[in-house]
Amino acid sequence: MQNISPPCEGVSKILSKFERMHPSERMLHYCVEMPIPEGVLLFNLLTREMVLMTQEEWHNRFNNVYLKSHWFTVPKESNDKEYVDLIRWVWQNRKKRECAITNYTISPTTDCNARCYYCFQLASSRISMSEEVAYKVVRYIEEHCDGKKVKITWFGGEPLFNKRAIDLICEGLTQKNIEYTSLAISNGYLFDSETVEKAVRNWKLTWVQITLDGTESVYNKTKAYIYRQGNPYQVVMQNIDYLLQSGVAVVVRLNMDKQNADNLLELIEELARRFAGKKGLTVYAHHLFGAEGPMAELHSYEEWEALDNAINRLNKKIAERGMSSSRGIRKTPKTNHCMADSGESVTILPNGNIGLCDRFSESEFIGHIDSDSFDQAVVNSWKERIPEIPECATCFYYPDCMQLKKCASGSVCFEHLRREKRRKVERQMLTEYERWKSREEPSVDEEMEDC
Repeated sequence: MQNISPPCEGVSKILSKFERMHPSERMLHYCVEMPIPEGVLLFNLLTREMVLMTQEEWHNRFNNVYLKSHWFTVPKESNDKEYVDLIRWVWQNRKKRECAITNYTISPTTDCNARCYYCFQLASSRISMSEEVAYKVVRYIEEHCDGKKVKITWFGGEPLFNKRAIDLICEGLTQKNIEYTSLAISNGYLFDSETVEKAVRNWKLTWVQITLDGTESVYNKTKAYIYRQGNPYQVVMQNIDYLLQSGVAVVVRLNMDKQNADNLLELIEELARRFAGKKGLTVYAHHLFGAEGPMAELHSYEEWEALDNAINRLNKKIAERGMSSSRGIRKTPKTNHCMADSGESVTILPNGNIGLCDRFSESEFIGHIDSDSFDQAVVNSWKERIPEIPECATCFYYPDCMQLKKCASGSVCFEHLRREKRRKVERQMLTEYERWKSREEPSVDEEMEDC
């Protein structure tokens, strides 16, 4: 047996308080096994440890002293969920409480040059950040980052629809000697060669997520850009090339629904041909819902079955073409769902309003950049989680599952969601294993979460 990733030391210390005299009779509920040509990869979501076993070792796993002592196997009567809940409680209370805000999602504008039919902001107000507000943003960051390095995510609307605000914020941070890097969620249309050069130099841009909805005809129809001239699809493809050539990582998100699943298979092939040999490009498929509400209720079981099979085909094709995410397994316990309940992140809107989730540009504000106080009731409301269901007791994903009541994509768990989570974990296990074999360092998108 070989250790691919060691257990989290803090978790091991907590678990060491439990008596382990009884014989092991079953696998811990939070272990994911994955057969590979070299044997079986076994990942423990509770301890964060991953090992590679031979087939013989796997066959005799309940007699393996190492697996017992490292919490891969447990007595039949064990309450696995209690272990997770204890670790979460201890970990959250040990976590250093800091006042510093180091992650900022900034919307230079809520306007956009595209008119995607499914956009959750389609009916929202279209406002752009003024120079006065941009200067105040710099001051706010300076007063709240506690001298630490800052990570900025440019959001929108289309953030590059107001490049001036981005320029002013970055210039201000540089003048005040505040160290920062930035990411962008963009449709990619406005990233010409000159802008990319400036973004790398002045915005400290390292990573961009760009959504593609299909091949040329499908994409142009779906995006419905406001421009009457040119070919938007080819413009965006060229700009992806500019970004990759400049060393900026590009994550292409494929929004998939019932209509475009087959077309996205063609798009994957085109991306593989067009960017063959280019470093920094990763692709992933994402369910396009087009409506708010619990996920499980958006489609019938049969429809979810078809969608699940379709997105699985897409992700398999992406992996075959070598464009899967290079994110490995998480090394420490998960203590929050996303930026909204992290305690160190805020969103800043064009008018200076401050929120916690980038999907809310019209409501759910916790404050304003002109004030140092937060509406604690709203802050606390973003920490409320959805009620647990019976399946939580034995679900393999429970240690990493922390869904929020207010999350737009929040849902009572269901079968197809659990399948997708397992495939996600398996992809991360494979990445971690390949990295271990090659001693490769984590990539720039290692800490990015799909939301």
